[in-house]
Amino acid sequence: MAYELHITRAEEYYESEDRPIPLEEWLSYADNNPALRAGGWLGWDEDRQPIYQYTCTDGSVVNLTWFEGAIDVKGQFEGDAYQEFGSIGRDLQAYLQGDDGERYTEDGVLPRDE
Repeated sequence: MAYELHITRAEEYYESEDRPIPLEEWLSYADNNPALRAGGWLGWDEDRQPIYQYTCTDGSVVNLTWFEGAIDVKGQFEGDAYQEFGSIGRDLQAYLQGDDGERYTEDGVLPRDE
């Protein structure tokens, strides 16, 4: 799957600043999650933040970054998005949403409410 996913507490990922996952909470969670490892930096100087890498069950590596209150998952992998990232969403009390507004749940993919 080559598609951007978002871990967000908002109803729509692009509204994540209204119900943010605070950066400090994300950094603490990511630093303490053995499945994630820092793999570079985003930004410059004092505003920079780590890019975390996650190895999917198919062996591909994706990047997770914090942006405006949501966690963006970028990369290509095969398999079920919820199987890969659902536990991170649950841990952060957040949804897993795709760019088209669909939600990934343990019951499958739920289309965007129109």
